[in-house]
Amino acid sequence: MNVFVALLAAYGLCFGLANDKVKRLTDLLKRVPLFPDERGLTYFDRMFTCSYCTGFHTGWMIWGVSMLPTEALAGTLDWSHAGEAFAFAFASSAFCYGMDTIIEWFERER
Repeated sequence: MNVFVALLAAYGLCFGLANDKVKRLTDLLKRVPLFPDERGLTYFDRMFTCSYCTGFHTGWMIWGVSMLPTEALAGTLDWSHAGEAFAFAFASSAFCYGMDTIIEWFERER
């Protein structure tokens, strides 16, 4: 899969999760009592407000969906691909944050 297309897919998933476009899933995840803070916010409550954080997780998910089956079928799947997935997740987080910032800027300028 083209890397740019994969980054766009990661941003689309990030946007959907961060803006409650998949409300049933986000509401379910927000109820999971994972790492609550002093205000009672859970890990997913805090993660969905940050496009950088959500972009990281959507990045490794998109990498797993797009690259993992190809490598597994070719028989070339090994631990060296874990670094590739990790690097793509960080690239995705930067891309999602950048796109979100640019789009917010355009929305404010209207």
